[in-house]
Amino acid sequence: MQLKFQVIIAVLMTGLLFTSCKKSSDDDDDDMDCELTVASIAGKYKIVAAKLVTSTEVDVLHDIYEPCELDDINELKADKTFIYTDAGTSCSPSGTESGTWDVRGRLLILNSGTSNIESFNCKNLIVTYRDGGGNLIKETYQRQ
Repeated sequence: MQLKFQVIIAVLMTGLLFTSCKKSSDDDDDDMDCELTVASIAGKYKIVAAKLVTSTEVDVLHDIYEPCELDDINELKADKTFIYTDAGTSCSPSGTESGTWDVRGRLLILNSGTSNIESFNCKNLIVTYRDGGGNLIKETYQRQ
């Protein structure tokens, strides 16, 4: 009886050892929110999605951006300056520009334009803003 009890305890302990130590995967980072600070957001980004938000979300990436803009890089520097680089396929005229940026709460400010930060998981930055016609646009930028 004593031996049987020790075997059961050993099996349970072994089971706990293998189930309690779960290795985290990179996919877990997709759901994780990161701190909204200049230091954490600073980096290079490329646009990967743009949607018109109504009662549903409609893909408008190719309606808003020319094909030559889809490979461009937005570099948000830690010193609160940014450089938008016309990378890859060049547009005519070149769309390279620079300016300042900041984070205030859940607001992302580039020059005088303001966007709401919907989410940031250290990899994808999702923002919303109103376009010139008052439409709500949701854009996803991926860290490069």
